Amino acid sequence: MMRQPSPLVAALLATSLLASPLAAQQRVEVGNAATVVGDVRMSNAQIRKPKKIARKQRLAWGDLIDTARKSQLQILLLDRSSFGIGASSRVRIDRFVYDPEAGRSFFATMVKGALRFFSGREEGENSGEIQTPSGRIGIRGTALDLLVGEEAEAIAEDEDFVGNVDSDEDEATLVVLRGPGAATAGGLMPGRAEVSAAGKTVVLDQPGLAAYIPRNGAPPIGPFFLSNPGLAELQDQLQPEVARAAQGGGGGGLLRALLPLAGAIAVGSLLSGGRDRTDSQAEPQTRKPNDRQDQP
Repeated sequence: MMRQPSPLVAALLATSLLASPLAAQQRVEVGNAATVVGDVRMSNAQIRKPKKIARKQRLAWGDLIDTARKSQLQILLLDRSSFGIGASSRVRIDRFVYDPEAGRSFFATMVKGALRFFSGREEGENSGEIQTPSGRIGIRGTALDLLVGEEAEAIAEDEDFVGNVDSDEDEATLVVLRGPGAATAGGLMPGRAEVSAAGKTVVLDQPGLAAYIPRNGAPPIGPFFLSNPGLAELQDQLQPEVARAAQGGGGGGLLRALLPLAGAIAVGSLLSGGRDRTDSQAEPQTRKPNDRQDQP
């Protein structure tokens, strides 16, 4: 049985609907469903009863995406950016504007589940913003993983840097920068993510850095390097088959090596069973628990 959303989550959805009056009047396309695995459905202001999404189906402002268990979706946006949406997730793209000369901007709402974002074309100014039940994530030309809900709570609270905090299983938000960061080699475009909540902003500018928002009204905890076990659990929420293969052959090293190369992976392999590259990477210096900032 599907659990009813918390009042805050319900309010977030309602606000998102009201904030996009243009989407209710006309369909403004943002991209298409590049890969569909399992039961993935879409609803909007005109389609009240969620209907199944077919591969290559066009998606537009205000479309609310729901994935069932063991289901996944890859949305390929007009600028070749992509959203990889994991199982049991709910995401809405509220606004997407793309000009090949000026760049791209988007605003999305993530209510629950797992999401992986890859930045697309590098021309112009590329930025984005994702709203969750507990905070806001600002994105500039990068790739990141985002987890909202009880799985985010479980992974984060196993991290020494986070420890035991007062979290809400519907609102907990975990953000991990996958790369490339400002110090990334190989000519990839540097990027960063800004995780904001309760008047505080945590900047993620190195692959592997993470931030955790335990609940609405609490400031983000971080930045900290997510551990190899945490990375493995996060990967399992997005690409279970990749995570299981990694665990069978030294998962920690593989998952650590994935981070700076995420921005260079072909988007077509995101959810279609492809394998990430496994170049070597030096082990980053993990920040100690006593270095954490203003935890609730």
